Order: sequence, then C-alpha cells, then structure tokens
Amino acid sequence: MAEPIPPKPSLRNRVLSFGRSSTRKSSATGESIHTPDVSQDIQPTVSESLPDLKPDDVVIAVMGVTGVGKSSFISCLSKTAVVGDGVESCTAGVSIHSTFLDGRDVYLIDTPGFNDTNRTDTSVLIEIAAWLKKSYDEKVKLAGVVYMHRISDNRVSGSGTQNLVLFKELCGEAALPCVVLTTSMWDLVPPETAERREQDLINSEEFWGGLVRHGCRVARHDNGSVSAAMIVRHILSQKWPDAFQIQTEMAEGTPLIMTKAGRVLGERLDRQTREAEEEAERLRGEIERLVAEKAEAERKAEEEREARQRQEEERALKEKETAGQSAQETKARQEEENHEMEEALRRAAEAERREDEAKKQAAEAEKIAAEAKIEAAEAKKGEEEERRKRLEEKLESAAKEIKRLEKEKADLRKASRWRCIVM
Repeated sequence: MAEPIPPKPSLRNRVLSFGRSSTRKSSATGESIHTPDVSQDIQPTVSESLPDLKPDDVVIAVMGVTGVGKSSFISCLSKTAVVGDGVESCTAGVSIHSTFLDGRDVYLIDTPGFNDTNRTDTSVLIEIAAWLKKSYDEKVKLAGVVYMHRISDNRVSGSGTQNLVLFKELCGEAALPCVVLTTSMWDLVPPETAERREQDLINSEEFWGGLVRHGCRVARHDNGSVSAAMIVRHILSQKWPDAFQIQTEMAEGTPLIMTKAGRVLGERLDRQTREAEEEAERLRGEIERLVAEKAEAERKAEEEREARQRQEEERALKEKETAGQSAQETKARQEEENHEMEEALRRAAEAERREDEAKKQAAEAEKIAAEAKIEAAEAKKGEEEERRKRLEEKLESAAKEIKRLEKEKADLRKASRWRCIVM
C-alpha cells in the first residue's frame, strides 16, 4: 500500500540548511578539512580497486544529466572520484567510491548521465538498470539518491524535463523521500538569481513540484565537503526503501523496455523518430519545389533566347533592305545630277559609313546587354542548384538521424529480452 503524500512544505522547510563550518585536522590523514558544527568529520578512503558491497553497506547513487557536477560532488567526500576539466563527460560507466562519515562506511555510486555527447540515453539506462538489478539480486539496498541540477542553467530544457520523468519512474513514489534534489554551481550565478531559479524549480509541477510533494527534499551543494556531507546525512536519517521501482519490476521478470522507465524512454524515441520523419518529408517537398522552379526558370530562359534570336534576324533583314534602297536612290541622283555626282557620292559614302558605325555600336550594346542577362540567369541558376544541394544534404542527415533512432529502439527492444541483466 502506497504511503500517504505528505503536505506540501514551505520553501523554507524544503531546502536543507547546512549551518556554519569549521576547519580541523583529520586524525586519519593529518590534512585540514572543512566540517560542519557536528561531532563527526569526513574521512575519505583511498582505494585502488572497487569495493565489494555487502547487504548492510550504506549505498547512495548520485544521478543527473551529463555535466551537472556528479563527480565533483563525490570528490568532496572521496579522493577516488575523477573530476573532468572539459565539456564532455568524464564518467564512462558506473563507478563506486567509498568514504567514512559519522562512523559509518558510505559508498557513493557515480552514474553516467543522460544527454551525453558520446552515448545514447538507451545505453545509459541499460547500464544503470543493470547495476541496480545486480545490487538488488545481491541484497544490497540503495539508501537513497542525490539527483543533481545546475542552478546556473537559466532554463530547464525539454530533454531535462523528460529526464526528470524518466528519473521519477526509475525510482518510484515509495523511494522519493530518500531522494535529495541537489542544485550545484551556485558560484556561477548571482545569489538572488539562483534563489529565484530554485524557487521556480520547487513551485513548478513541470519540474520539481510533484517530486517535492511526494517527499523529495531540495538541497544546495554550495559549500564543498560541508554541503555534500549534510546531504548524505539527510539520506542516512531517512527510512531506506526496500527497492527502487525499476529494481522491483525487473526482479519480477518485467523486460526493461516494459518497465515504466523503459516505456518513458521508448515513447521519447518514438516521438523523436516521428519528428525526424516529418522533417525529412518537409525537406523532400522543398527539394521538389526547387526542382520545379528550376525547370520553369530554364524554360523561360530558352524562350527569351529564341525571342532575341528572332529579333536579330529581323533587324539584319531590315538593314539589308534599307541598304538596297539607299543604293538605288544614290544611282538615280547620279543620273539626274551629273555635275554634282562626285560630291553626292562623297556625302553618301560618308553618311553610309557613319550609319554602319552607329549600327555596329548599337548592335554591340545589345549584345553586351544580352550577355549580361544570360550571365544573370546562369548566376541565379547556380544559386538555386547550390540551395537544392544543401537541402539534399539536410535530407540525407535527417535520414541518418532516423536510422540512428531506429537503431536505439532496436537496442532497447533487444535489451527487453533480458531476464537477468549481468554487468
């Protein structure tokens, strides 16, 4: 029977408070470390190999999308955590890091994040589910989860919202009181801006509102090992869940693709496939339109060329007829006015020479104008051809995206045939 939903707490009570910190020497290492105002301190344990977990060990998973600072959070408590300095994820797979807190051995599980640049969300879910299934089979309980989010993000992306839904279905409502929604990177944002974003996350049903109503706590990781220790202490103070939802589902024989988390991811892949197919169809229509426009432009260019050719032929014929008439008139004048023949011939020859020169200049100007029109048409034709090629490249890219998404769906279906996933 599901536990009753606790009343919605105030913003003041929903955010864990860490109080003051002090500096003291660790008796184990002799190093100066920051500790809160409590009787116990943090003693990171250095181990060259991953520890073998036992049913009574304290195990806490640290989750979130790539780049939110999961490894940085763990490094505040364990020296074995590796923190990347680039934009890509440094967590290639599930890793375990031990620490000693308040007299207890605690194991922090660093998980690969969704939205990774080098791997699909399907492969990330398969790996996390496999680890959770194995820990469940070995009677190792998960004490809780630290789910991290960058407070420096000015908005939660669509994929970030989808990952929250996936995370909720992975945990199940019964386990949510052992989940701490943790904001990181407070030093990158002005305090008033960060606090406003935190309140927006808590009050929005689309983001953290529903999770908080079902028992999740909100905390700020803004003080290094002090805030990290207090977040872990809060989880230790809660009643541990018997199992997370995806562990129970898979232990009962439910294929990964049919678990609630698997269905959320499958629906996301289906939606992305549909969107890619719609974009491909739009690009195909755009290419067909451009091809039709190109054919129409070529037809008009051919008609204009034929019209110019006819005009040239008509002008040449008219010039020939005009020249013949001029010669006949000149001959008649020579017969009528013998005494002025030489002067008339000279004037006629000069006039004909000037007329020919003017016609040549006019013909040259028309030729240059015609060539300019042809060059303009060819330039436009080249631009349309280049645009068509770019659209074809987009279509090819969309087709590749469809194949990639279909392969992810195939991987997810293949994973559904697992009765027991072995790491």
